[in-house]
Amino acid sequence: MTEQEFIESIDFSFPYNDKEKAIELILQGRTISANATFMVLHEIVRSPSEVNKVTKETLFNHWSKGFSHELLPQVKEAASALLANEELPVERAIELMEKIKNHTGEYCALSIVYFSCDDTEGKADEKYNQIVEQWQSA
Repeated sequence: MTEQEFIESIDFSFPYNDKEKAIELILQGRTISANATFMVLHEIVRSPSEVNKVTKETLFNHWSKGFSHELLPQVKEAASALLANEELPVERAIELMEKIKNHTGEYCALSIVYFSCDDTEGKADEKYNQIVEQWQSA
């Protein structure tokens, strides 16, 4: 399965209430790419409101075990804010996105950080779009 096929297969259809299947997908994402792995995290931390906090935290803990990546500190900071239903300050989210920009193609990591703030002025939008454009022109 390609990265894109995997991402499309879990986008808006992650099995939150099937712990076994969810853990299987966490592990499968790791065999595909870092971006696929971050997509699983994206699905966990941006899950629908009907998914309870305990389920999200349990899945987040499983996701966190045994995965290492250079972007992990930045992404986990943003993911933790999303899990807690809190928002990072826009300037902090921009700082974190700036650290991601040299990791071309890590769209899901970038997206987690982007969604961790409430950008009413469009500053995070601008940074996000700038990075995506940079990646696409590389």
